[in-house]
Amino acid sequence: MAFALTNLLQTLRIGPLGINKSDASDAILVEKAKAKIDLQLAVPEITLEEVAHHDSFDDCWIVIYDRVYDVTHFLREHPGGDDVIMDHAGRDATIAFHGTGHSRHAVEQMRQFLIGQLPPDQCIFRTGQNKVLSSGIPD
Repeated sequence: MAFALTNLLQTLRIGPLGINKSDASDAILVEKAKAKIDLQLAVPEITLEEVAHHDSFDDCWIVIYDRVYDVTHFLREHPGGDDVIMDHAGRDATIAFHGTGHSRHAVEQMRQFLIGQLPPDQCIFRTGQNKVLSSGIPD
C-alpha cells in the first residue's frame, strides 16, 4: 500500500525538491522548522473520523497535506466552484488540490481556514519517516 501511494505521489510530482546548501537556504530551513513547531503547538489534533462528520454545504471540512481546513465560508468564493470542494467534503482532498496546480497565493490563503491537523498516526504526508512524502509540501 505504501509503495503504491509513493509511486502515485511521485507520478503526480509530489516529491523531494532539490535544496541548495547555501547559508540563505539554511536560514530559510531553520525558519520553516520553527514555523512548523509553532503550528503544531497552535492547532488541535482532529481525527479523520471527526472530519467525516463535516461534509455538507453548511459545515464543510477537508484535509490537505494532513491539515484540517474549515472551508464552509469559502465554498461560494472558490474560483473552481463549490462542487469541486464538495466532492471531497469530509475527506482528504490532497491529491485533487495538488493535481489542480494551485498558485502560491492559494496555498497562502488556505492558512485562514486552518483549524487543526491530523494525529501523527493518521498522517501520510507530514511524517519524518518518509522523506518523499514530507518534502516540498506547503507549510
